[in-house]
Amino acid sequence: MRRTTLLGTTGTLGALVALAAGALTPATASAATTAATIRSASAATLYGAGPYRSDTSEAAKQAAALATSDPSGAAAARTIAQYPVATWLGDWTQGATLTKTIDAAVAGAERAGTTPVFVTYAIPQRDCGGYSAGGFDEATYDAWVDQIAARLAGHRAAVIVEPDSLAMLSNAACSTTLDQQRYRILAREVAAFTAAGVPAYLDAGNSNWVPPAVMAARLDSAGVRKARGFFTNVANYYTTAQEQAYAEKVSKATGGSHYVIDTSRNGQGWRGTWCNGPGAGLGTSPRIVSDGTALDALLWVKTPGASDGTCNGGPAAGKWWSAFAKTLVANARLGTAPAAVSAPAPAAPVRKAPSVAPVAHRDAAASTATRRVTVRGWAFDRDDLGKSVTMRVSVGGKVVGTTVANTSRADLDRVYRVGASHGFSATVAVPSGRRSVCLVAVGIGGGGDTSLGCATVTVR
Repeated sequence: MRRTTLLGTTGTLGALVALAAGALTPATASAATTAATIRSASAATLYGAGPYRSDTSEAAKQAAALATSDPSGAAAARTIAQYPVATWLGDWTQGATLTKTIDAAVAGAERAGTTPVFVTYAIPQRDCGGYSAGGFDEATYDAWVDQIAARLAGHRAAVIVEPDSLAMLSNAACSTTLDQQRYRILAREVAAFTAAGVPAYLDAGNSNWVPPAVMAARLDSAGVRKARGFFTNVANYYTTAQEQAYAEKVSKATGGSHYVIDTSRNGQGWRGTWCNGPGAGLGTSPRIVSDGTALDALLWVKTPGASDGTCNGGPAAGKWWSAFAKTLVANARLGTAPAAVSAPAPAAPVRKAPSVAPVAHRDAAASTATRRVTVRGWAFDRDDLGKSVTMRVSVGGKVVGTTVANTSRADLDRVYRVGASHGFSATVAVPSGRRSVCLVAVGIGGGGDTSLGCATVTVR
């Protein structure tokens, strides 16, 4: 019998962002990030002030929807909504929906100084015909992953890559020819996220599914050493101590890979079944971990309150199950509050957010007159939103002009809540011919600069 669960959707995007797809494109990474950079960073660097909590999570929506018909269910949903839960992306999030879902989480996290955690869940032959069967074909999946990586490039985020994708290779329901396709797809996926500067974690099942040595071999075949690491216990119930003991063995066998553990439903330990385990409780609330091991964070990856499937009285996979949500809350063991939350607030500002590089985008670069190039776009730096970011324009490695991002862009304020005066438009002198025009947003604080890349322009 399979030992872990499946779909935990967070629902469609609410009214947080009202943008047409592609209206704003996130900043691109200055250069392809190396695996060594991703693997050597501290958890605090990757996660900032912690995992992102959305005001429009599935639990928040259910708290409002059940307020009249199921007051106790609404109360349970409100409790769950107080905590960060990962955002699931699958074959139900494509096109404009995919863009809006990512942009909403990224924008909300950047306002709070936190990090959105996404889950990809659309791999070919997902679940091998189980309760959450589905997924794309390989070509569609690869293109979909590229869209996600491009959208996240230049932003702080983390990705949980395809729960069950590697652990389920032990199951008879999966075809014997599936392994090599999975390894190929997953290795490509984590390489794309690493190049975009986004830490990705591969599937390592849980402590009672695949032996550590076997799991490590699968992870290596799927490119774990070019990713941040792996995750365990997604949507399952095993205790954090069990999972960490198992994960440390897998980490040592994969070159010191980092890992995260899903604690969304493990407050009461193993419940005798992977599917809607009776008597389950919320586990330790999401938080960054710094305990000297390879553990990065405890996360709520599975959406607490979402059904695993039509088992033990539950509705279809991914559907909200109010009775189960009430049980999870009643049996919760959330652990002590993280220090940043429980510490008394001083009279001065509670916390200074870590320095970050500017968020910026080039809209256009074109020759508008003889030996002239006009560049347009936007940029802001959360280190000091009251100051305008300086934009540096260079050609052939030589700076040919600067401008400041201080013109009105109402769309920026709608998405990022940073005010409207962060646009730029400037015309600089550039020799005639085919030229590579490069833009850099100069950081205001200690977070460094942001490259907007180069555009090839035929200058009159």
